[in-house]
Amino acid sequence: MRFRLAPLTLFLLFAVVSGEGSGARSKLAIISMHVEGDETDNPKMVVPLKLGTEHRQYYFSKLPSFTDRDIAWFYPFTAADGVTYGAAFRLKEHAATELKALTLTHQGKLIGIRCSDAPLAAVLIDRPIDDGVVVVWSGLQQRHLQEFRKRFPHVDDYKPKTGPQFDLPR
Repeated sequence: MRFRLAPLTLFLLFAVVSGEGSGARSKLAIISMHVEGDETDNPKMVVPLKLGTEHRQYYFSKLPSFTDRDIAWFYPFTAADGVTYGAAFRLKEHAATELKALTLTHQGKLIGIRCSDAPLAAVLIDRPIDDGVVVVWSGLQQRHLQEFRKRFPHVDDYKPKTGPQFDLPR
């Protein structure tokens, strides 16, 4: 049995999924994290990028593994170059669990971190990440930190959700 959707039904389905018909405003992700792919992957699913001083060719998944929605808080700092900034991003619990699984299965590969219009930061997966923290070590500007401040709580302002495990003993 084959299903066939009329063009109007298909348009309405797309509008509901994308949030256009419901009045929801779509936000562009200012941060996305993409796992390294392979040259043999489907060309529609990866994007080639040359990185490093040797301009070595890498392939990153077009679909992000994590986005803004997965970030619990951020911590900005001055980069080692003294000119730019870096930031640590703590993922929410569900995303931290996914990050641990991803880093267990993709050791030796890179995670590409795209922050707004800053240069792509690539981090080598050399061990499982248990704490859910991903760091962009340099390349961010003051305006990036201002964007982050609007979207995410600073680590000093972050208040974890309360629950039975956080109640004080009686």
